Amino acid sequence: MKLILLTYYVGIHDEVMDILEKHGVSAYTRWREVEGRVSCGEPREGTHVWPGANSALMVVLDDGPAGDVVLDLEAFNRGRVGEGVDASVLDVQRVVRAVDT
Repeated sequence: MKLILLTYYVGIHDEVMDILEKHGVSAYTRWREVEGRVSCGEPREGTHVWPGANSALMVVLDDGPAGDVVLDLEAFNRGRVGEGVDASVLDVQRVVRAVDT
């Protein structure tokens, strides 16, 4: 299993969600506004000097689907200047899931 940690400008959230939904991702955790700098853009710190914010989102997927999501994120980033997605992929040792009744 893999954990994919995404950071991106809040303004492209819908496009990021479209990619995840395409792959059937239904469980994720999102931090709506975080400060920082995505590797291709300006800092977003919620100030008059560096306005705006980024979002962070994490999802845990099996290896195959995780690879497919990452490939689509790479394709999404091609040709975009200043508003792409940074994605880090980490190995997951164990997952405990809530029970759906």
